[in-house]
Amino acid sequence: MEERNRNKRFRIESVYYESSMLEPRDDYSQEQYEEIADLVGKWSSFDLDKTDAYIYFDDLEKELVPSVLTPADRKRFIDYLKKEIEIVNE
Repeated sequence: MEERNRNKRFRIESVYYESSMLEPRDDYSQEQYEEIADLVGKWSSFDLDKTDAYIYFDDLEKELVPSVLTPADRKRFIDYLKKEIEIVNE
């Protein structure tokens, strides 16, 4: 595990997080969809831990949930992600 992630509370597989992009269902503008894709792509392609390919984080909603999601999609997205979150440090 990279040093920057040693004190993070949770982790999720980057591949699983990337596939979560299919979970939002409401209609989004091209601009909103690009914002969603940018956030998911940032974590799954660039900000994952290079030693084990997990995404380490402390706050699911602030770090991994796109802000443009509708309330219904936000709930579905969070529920979907919670299935694969692992607690690392408590």
